[in-house]
Amino acid sequence: MKGKKRHDFIYRILCILLRSFIARKFNFYYDKIKPIKPPYIVISNHLTNWDPLFIGISFARNMYYVATDQVLRMGLKSRILDFFFAPIPRVKTMQETQTVISIFRRLKEKGNVCIFAEGNASYDGETCEVQPSIGKLIKRAGVSLVTYRFTGSYFTFPRWARFMRRGKMEGRLIQIYNPEKIASMSEGEIYKAIIKDISVSAYAQQEKAPAAFHGKKRAEYLETVLYCCPNCRRIGTLKSCDDELSCSCGFKTRYSEYCYFEGAVLFKTITEWAAWQKKEIEALALKLKNYDSNTAVFSDDSQSLYEAVRATSTTLIAEGKLSLFKDRLSLAANEGTYDFPFEKIADMSGFAMTRIVFSTNDHKLYEIHSRHPRSALKYLDIFNAVKNH
Repeated sequence: MKGKKRHDFIYRILCILLRSFIARKFNFYYDKIKPIKPPYIVISNHLTNWDPLFIGISFARNMYYVATDQVLRMGLKSRILDFFFAPIPRVKTMQETQTVISIFRRLKEKGNVCIFAEGNASYDGETCEVQPSIGKLIKRAGVSLVTYRFTGSYFTFPRWARFMRRGKMEGRLIQIYNPEKIASMSEGEIYKAIIKDISVSAYAQQEKAPAAFHGKKRAEYLETVLYCCPNCRRIGTLKSCDDELSCSCGFKTRYSEYCYFEGAVLFKTITEWAAWQKKEIEALALKLKNYDSNTAVFSDDSQSLYEAVRATSTTLIAEGKLSLFKDRLSLAANEGTYDFPFEKIADMSGFAMTRIVFSTNDHKLYEIHSRHPRSALKYLDIFNAVKNH
């Protein structure tokens, strides 16, 4: 493969320069994994945007990471990233044969591949859904499978957080399945083994081994994940400041150094709160048939709509007010209104803290960015609830 020697060299140099710094900076304890005969596929859970860096220092050989295609739509930064690391792009909301082809090509050229099987960093500390097709991919690849699991990293830098906090993180080798073992397993057995190996509950781990996570403004931007007030049950009214999350109805709670909510609150954990609000949004979705088609369920100002070309470019289309109606997503701008009926949206996902990513049935790709903290998850949850009903 063109550039493989360069990628291997850069990887070795960066490991030498950064390994000790990363371990100290993030209080990261990790397995130093002995060289494994290439090629192999590493599969891990996904809790932070820093996971490729963390997992990279555990392995002696370079890996090519399957990454969201957004990383190759950033102009000069993307060209530098591609030159040094050549990530394998994947569009979150599309079934992509090109990604699979690229994976097999790297493996054929004795390159190792790392896949974060969930395809999305956890919002609430629980392992996200993993598509069963991962079992088929591993079976077809016919190479060694290495499973790896992070714990503690969700609380160190959750995807909703404004600032990092220092606690304790671990990265551990779970299992190595050689090609002979993979050949003896069915696709379903491979899938179940992956789920077993990478699944983790941040709060279950915290219960077993409580650890403090010190940092400033611990609760800031929590409203990007927790969008429904447990007191008044309104959506989009929660606001964060320092270590507190509050609502205009008078509700207030403190997010502690041990990552629990304190005060008169129904939920002690982000996981419990997120599960409850998802049920609230599902109940709301059932009531939408009684809504007027021009009555917004919720809205957000100062939103930007972009159209994207896979792993190439992102172009601003319009800026304005984003609203979700019973049957569509809509952005009202000065130059007009851009409507996206749910029936024409193929899939929707989130990226980073607040971005909404969706593709349409005609294979177009869009992103919505926000100038201020607002929940992308509320849009994802109600879209999925509507589609499922």
